[in-house]
Amino acid sequence: MKHILINQYFPPDAAPTGLMLELVAKELVDLGHEVTILCAKGRYAGESGDLRDAESGDKSIPYHIIRLGATGFGRRTFLGKLVDYAGFYLGAAWHLLFRCPCPDRMVALTTPPYLSVLVRFCSKLRRCAHAHWVMDLYPDVMVAHGMISSRGTPYRFLSYLTRWGFGGRRCTGVWSVGPDMKTRVDSYLETETKSEWIALWGAEGEVGELEAEAKAIRIERGWKREDLVMMYSGNLGLGHLFKEVLEVAKSQKSGDEGKSIRFSFHGEGKRRIEVEKFLEAYPSAPIELHGYEKEKRLRAHLRSADIHLVSLNPVWDGAMVPSKLQGIFAVGRPVVFVGSEDCAIGQWVKESGGGWVVAPGDVNGLRQVLRAAEDATKLANCGEAALMFSKKKFSKKINARRYAEGFSF
Repeated sequence: MKHILINQYFPPDAAPTGLMLELVAKELVDLGHEVTILCAKGRYAGESGDLRDAESGDKSIPYHIIRLGATGFGRRTFLGKLVDYAGFYLGAAWHLLFRCPCPDRMVALTTPPYLSVLVRFCSKLRRCAHAHWVMDLYPDVMVAHGMISSRGTPYRFLSYLTRWGFGGRRCTGVWSVGPDMKTRVDSYLETETKSEWIALWGAEGEVGELEAEAKAIRIERGWKREDLVMMYSGNLGLGHLFKEVLEVAKSQKSGDEGKSIRFSFHGEGKRRIEVEKFLEAYPSAPIELHGYEKEKRLRAHLRSADIHLVSLNPVWDGAMVPSKLQGIFAVGRPVVFVGSEDCAIGQWVKESGGGWVVAPGDVNGLRQVLRAAEDATKLANCGEAALMFSKKKFSKKINARRYAEGFSF
């Protein structure tokens, strides 16, 4: 079977959607399918660089890659994103309709938004099937963002586009990344449309091999062995919550009763400025702020912390399911999740025993969790439970193969 997989970003971009897609593409090839990736030359954050792929003769890449010459302003400005989206839509439409050999199936991800509409339209004209892998659900993301109201005309129109994109007799299925997202997706689907959720995954490997590098990272950053380090690593996006941990950090000073607690933020995003302003106002608070960690030492970086912060504003539940948890659990570290216990992440943390769930706004609850985390045995047990759950529920090989089998059914 011939597949065209369409997403704006693809490795060597660091965008999570592209990294997940890469593994599924390889699984499709292993299943005997012919795979073409349709993506953009522009980078996730607007960086420039050489994008080497199968078109340049790299025989180690088992699929064909078409990189569209769209703009590459990246995500730094809203206008830049819109221009990149428009350029990708036009280039993708041209290739899907006129340049690419007719596939058996087009599989659309959700970057840029409403790629599903373009793919259904093109698949109809090319008389092939279409399927969808939802990582961000629109217009629900726009409502959570505050861009539109769920009661307004724009929402009704965009909801219609979502239903149309996922619809039609040629649609072979819609896959989402968590149970709460599936519930939302199902509200847009025709009754006969296949719907399934499959969890994403983190980078895997032996945890024991990370210890030496993780200890070296702690020394490099000036963290003492007795320090309790809480880390937030990844996109500091609008859907995440930081008020609670910043409030705890405000009153935390070195030499307080119990272990010294450090809060270490690593990443970029719209809400990074919130942490920057906090540091300006409270320079003595035990908080440090860094950029993204390099991919080659990401696992050791995650292992270097004692406990991780994951957060999600409940208004975003099901509109997106951040994949931070999978990477953290894969290195055997526990999590404090600030968010709803009913969303996918809250359910996974509770089910696994790999951490704690704290309700949004519950600063005292977060303080109590951090006091409990000072118990080294408790912390180690939570980390071990997280690792076991990761191997069971977030297996990269198993879950990527499930996606590949679903797309080719």
